[in-house]
Amino acid sequence: MMMLVSQAPENDIDAFMAKVLARRDVNWDQYYEYFGKERVELIVEGSLPGVPLMGFRKEFLWFVRDGYMVRSPVSVDGVEISADVRAREEERWIERLEKKERERNPDREGFMGFKFEPGNYFYAGKKTFEGQELLAVEYYPEEGFVEDDEDDEQRSEEEEELERQFNKTFMVTMLIDSKEHQIVHMTIDNFGFDFLPGGWLFKLNTFEAAMVMHKPFENVWLPRDIDGYGKITTAAGNLTLRYTSTFYDYVKAVTGATYKFPARGLNEPSNKNEKPKQ
Repeated sequence: MMMLVSQAPENDIDAFMAKVLARRDVNWDQYYEYFGKERVELIVEGSLPGVPLMGFRKEFLWFVRDGYMVRSPVSVDGVEISADVRAREEERWIERLEKKERERNPDREGFMGFKFEPGNYFYAGKKTFEGQELLAVEYYPEEGFVEDDEDDEQRSEEEEELERQFNKTFMVTMLIDSKEHQIVHMTIDNFGFDFLPGGWLFKLNTFEAAMVMHKPFENVWLPRDIDGYGKITTAAGNLTLRYTSTFYDYVKAVTGATYKFPARGLNEPSNKNEKPKQ
């Protein structure tokens, strides 16, 4: 486990992080006030770097409908999705969210829904990210990223032990704008999956995921990028997985307005380092 730069008094950093999480709640509420686009890319490479074995590129439109944030598919590998298929997928998305609400009542996922508990934060100094000096805070979850399903009475002892081992390997690192109590960059790292069953089939050597928030409008912070990276060792060789999700072209939602996804490539970032003009 990595050495910590320093550790702030628990009560001080807990109080600071309470304000950071309150700001995250504001981020989520503001997210419902905007339409946006998302471009997703998944690439799986083998032993030859730069030579994909498989992958895809998908485009989505995000908007609010019936009180839910809906992710509507627009195209796959440049092929536009029909209106009927889009409507069907939108209904499935809403049904999925409704089911989750009935079961556990969460309306957030991933980074925006990650649960933090006081007492597990560690101040790790200052770091520079994209030219901005930010506070680094590390979090070591006691329960981890995998949520315990209290309604699941069918889980075996092996499954419960697997979950406990899985949770022990996680660490979260946040780079925070201290003036705004805003998470600018958040990373979830896993130190290894050696405990996974079926190791004779594959071994996931590394896994990490990161989210970047930015300010496309004054006093409004919204997601910009979500990246994932992993390496898998199999009997047939090594595989590298790269996942990128880029959010762009946010516009303020207007009651009763419609939003048409423009032609592919219009005002779209060509790569991660080239963001659309705001």
